[in-house]
Amino acid sequence: MNLIQNRNASFFKAILYIAGAYHLLWAILAILFPEFFFTLAKIDLPTNFELWQLIGLYTGILGIGYLLAAANPIRHWRIVAMGFAIKLIISISFVNSFFHHTDNSIIFKMMVINHLIWLPLFAIILYNAYKHQYLLDNELIRMNHLSTDELLEMYETNKGNSVHNLAAQQPVMLVFLRHFGCTFCKETLHNINKYRTQIESQGTKIILVNMQEENKCTQELAKYNLQDVEFIADQESLLYKAFKLKRGSITQLFGFKVWLRGIYLWFTKGAFITSPEGADVYQMPGVFLIYKGAVIKQFIHQSAADNPSYLDLATCEKCLVAS
Repeated sequence: MNLIQNRNASFFKAILYIAGAYHLLWAILAILFPEFFFTLAKIDLPTNFELWQLIGLYTGILGIGYLLAAANPIRHWRIVAMGFAIKLIISISFVNSFFHHTDNSIIFKMMVINHLIWLPLFAIILYNAYKHQYLLDNELIRMNHLSTDELLEMYETNKGNSVHNLAAQQPVMLVFLRHFGCTFCKETLHNINKYRTQIESQGTKIILVNMQEENKCTQELAKYNLQDVEFIADQESLLYKAFKLKRGSITQLFGFKVWLRGIYLWFTKGAFITSPEGADVYQMPGVFLIYKGAVIKQFIHQSAADNPSYLDLATCEKCLVAS
């Protein structure tokens, strides 16, 4: 994973170090020698330079931010994103003004150097930050060589029960959630509560898997009358990767089907999106029926909006024959 993280690290660091140094130099000139750029552009000096010096101060703060982000560009992508957004807005405003008015060519060149040339460079860093987690996902999945039986021995529920032992005694339906703020996660919990009696009457035990800490899980599950259902708080999402549940693509998370069903759930069930509070918002869910160390059935979501048949997934004919 270090190879993945450092593949383009030197290039990204160089971009941010140069950006930081340039913006700091520009800020120093604007603050200490405010007339410099006006003289260079042969523009009449303003009556006061306070506003110009404030712009220089904000530019200097950005420069410091870029230098700090250079230590780990992928981890500190939010600083880069902020700079990208600011430069994009300024560039669009200036280009619009340039095509409607006659502007000084030196000022235009200054705008190009200050903003336009950084946009593609920052975009490259942001794109790689976005792809980085997907590469890590694939690497974690590839590195997993444990059998289902061995894997379940490593995990216990919030009540201290071994998932391996539970699945040896009866079928266990592992329901992997996204995050409690997700509209479709709320629908899942609503459905689990709705079909719980029928699922458990078949001898199948429900265990919920989520990425948030135990107290938060208990509070959220209580909203759906599921506070006594056992769960696994997989905050590092390692169990997700062990079951090959990846991060979703843009289409899987924000596609037409997602918007359509999301709007439907908002209006019919009041399942509005709320804060994920630390969970990975890109993580995809899934459902697995486990019995005696084997996956009997599974449903891996192809869209965040998929709504599997929990009753069908909980039914285990092989388990009834074996018992």
